[in-house]
Amino acid sequence: MIEGSTINIRHASKSDLATLMPLMNDLKARGEYLPSSLFAPASIEKSIDATGGSSGDDERFLIVDKEDRILGRIWHFKAGPYFNAREIGYILFAVDKRGSGMTSEAVRLLTSYLFQSLMINRLEIKMDVLNIASEKVAVKCAYQKEGVARGAAFIRGKHIDMNVYSLLRSDWEADKNYVSNPSRPATPS
Repeated sequence: MIEGSTINIRHASKSDLATLMPLMNDLKARGEYLPSSLFAPASIEKSIDATGGSSGDDERFLIVDKEDRILGRIWHFKAGPYFNAREIGYILFAVDKRGSGMTSEAVRLLTSYLFQSLMINRLEIKMDVLNIASEKVAVKCAYQKEGVARGAAFIRGKHIDMNVYSLLRSDWEADKNYVSNPSRPATPS
């Protein structure tokens, strides 16, 4: 488990599935910016049984409060076949907790975990250009905007443009807040 000041990040277990599956398949709570495909409970259970939700190319965590209630999910995966990078994705199911800084804390914790445990040089966060809340998370976590990938994702029946943000290992190492206390906001640049 990765412990933060207001939330923790941990792998899912089979005992989480009864709570997790309805949250993952609630399209309304998922919001308008994530794909509308549904998750099959059997495939999620099989993944947890086989790998605990982790493999060499991706890793999936739960965002939980200090009482271990599931608030959301955060994950990373290989950004491209030749990139020395990982892409981070996230969702906070707890609509009433959105805007509270929990997602930013989860991203900061995962960012530090990845740079400390993998020999990667780059992390990326991509979001629909209309997803202002997700863009605020990237900025708050010191990721830098690189541009817009036009027509890059197919979400809810249409191709959409995606903002591309990144953080390099050297940026992370230079930010004293990330290194000393990843739960705290990144130093503004």
